[in-house]
Amino acid sequence: MSMTENPDNRETFAAIADFLIPNAAGMPSASEVEVQGPILDRILSLRTDLRDDFLRGISRTVGLNGHAAADLLNREDPTAFAAVSLVASAAYYMSDRVRSLIGYPGQENRPDPDPDAVPEYVRNGMLQQVLNRGPIFKPTP
Repeated sequence: MSMTENPDNRETFAAIADFLIPNAAGMPSASEVEVQGPILDRILSLRTDLRDDFLRGISRTVGLNGHAAADLLNREDPTAFAAVSLVASAAYYMSDRVRSLIGYPGQENRPDPDPDAVPEYVRNGMLQQVLNRGPIFKPTP
C-alpha cells in the first residue's frame, strides 16, 4: 500500500490543508472540495518532484491536528512544508467547485494567431504616434 492509499495519510493531509485553506468568505475549505481524494493523486503524478518531500511531511505528522502538523513542518522541515502547502493549494484550485466559484473555467484552447496578420495596435494607428515622435531616450554616460 502506498502512502497516499493510507487513509491516515489522506486524513492528515486534509487536516493540514484545512488549516491552510479554511472555510471562509463564502469559499469552501480544502477538505470540503476533497483535496485529499483523486485530485491529490493527480497532482502527485504530475509533480513527481514534490512527491518525496510531500510524503515525508505527511508521514512525520500523522495523528496531529492541522495546526500542529503545519507548525511542526514549518519549524523542522520547511522543504516538506513547502511541498505540502503547494500540493494543497494546487489541489484546491484544481477543484471544479472552486474554479466555478471564482469564475475560472480552466485552461482554454486558443487557436494560434496568424503570424502574417497585422496586429490590432498597428491597424488602428495607436503605434503610429510613437513612430512619428521618434526616440526620446536619454543616453547613459
